[in-house]
Amino acid sequence: MVGKNFTVLDYEAGTSPILGVVLMLFLTILLAGITVSAVYSDDLSTSLSSAPMAGIKAESEGSLVYPVNFSKSFLYLEHVGGDPLYVESTSIIITGDGKSYQGVVPTGTWHEGDITIIYENLMSAGKLAKYSANNPDLSDGIWSVGEKLILNGPDSIDGGPSSTVLVHINGVTDTANNYGLKENSIVTIKVFDIQTQRLIAECKCEVTPAE
Repeated sequence: MVGKNFTVLDYEAGTSPILGVVLMLFLTILLAGITVSAVYSDDLSTSLSSAPMAGIKAESEGSLVYPVNFSKSFLYLEHVGGDPLYVESTSIIITGDGKSYQGVVPTGTWHEGDITIIYENLMSAGKLAKYSANNPDLSDGIWSVGEKLILNGPDSIDGGPSSTVLVHINGVTDTANNYGLKENSIVTIKVFDIQTQRLIAECKCEVTPAE
């Protein structure tokens, strides 16, 4: 009997620490999972959301020949296939060579070189009336296959609180909200879904010299 009792006690003494370690490990993993889910649930749901996909065709014209006329800088973007895009949740980033103005005319400074043009959304709010006039296809709030978007120079009201057009050039971020595109240069257009922050489409085109 003594031998049997000794054997049983020895088995239990060796097993209990192992079960305790396993249980603590399980609880740690469970708590970590709950914490990650609670803290990053919004980010995870956003990253797992599907973004629309579309094909975009681009054409452009412009000129920086003196005197610079921003009204001659055009980007014509046509939706050629894929999902319809909602204008309030679609942004566009254009990069290339161009020109913009810093300060107040005539005491400000011209900047020319690497330019980034950001349309934070494609709605008409904050832009000049001609933006809506140029884009009747988007009046229903949806950019569908076969419809065109026209972006032209000073589309944004400078200094307006609802302005959605930003222009950065050579690292300068406080330029006017209008711009010119350099003739014969290449511009890259990237279309993004604002909700998921994912790329919808990307294309390039050469800037045809404006007449």
